[in-house]
Amino acid sequence: MQKNERQARIRQLVQKTIIQRQGEFVTQLAAAGIPVTQATISRDIKEMQLVKVPMADGQYRYSLPPEKQLAPLDKLRRTLAGAYLRGECMDQFVHVVMSPGTAPAIGNLIDQLEDPRIFATIAGDAAILIICRGAEQAAAVLQSLDEMVG
Repeated sequence: MQKNERQARIRQLVQKTIIQRQGEFVTQLAAAGIPVTQATISRDIKEMQLVKVPMADGQYRYSLPPEKQLAPLDKLRRTLAGAYLRGECMDQFVHVVMSPGTAPAIGNLIDQLEDPRIFATIAGDAAILIICRGAEQAAAVLQSLDEMVG
């Protein structure tokens, strides 16, 4: 697994669960089939600028820094602006071509939207295949992406 994919998973964990110790990242990632060492987690935490914030019970948990807690749609708009090259529809499929290395993170952001028009996404290194629930939904998803990049 590449670093950006692992860090996207760490970001999801921080947003959806309470993680208080680095070892909990190791355990959660291992349960998801992502073997990782505590040293790698330590480097990821530093690189991602995760912070510990107090909880109501006085304990601390990991969190994203305040400026990185944008809504998935806002993150997607920002990320697409510099990475989106082109998109095309065929039946219920949308093929999106991105700058190299950006597709995993953008695919993850698309998944976070939980858009009911989208059945699944498959991200490679520089392209994403979005499987929509029908041809009309695929056209609408592509139009939405095109509008986000202007």
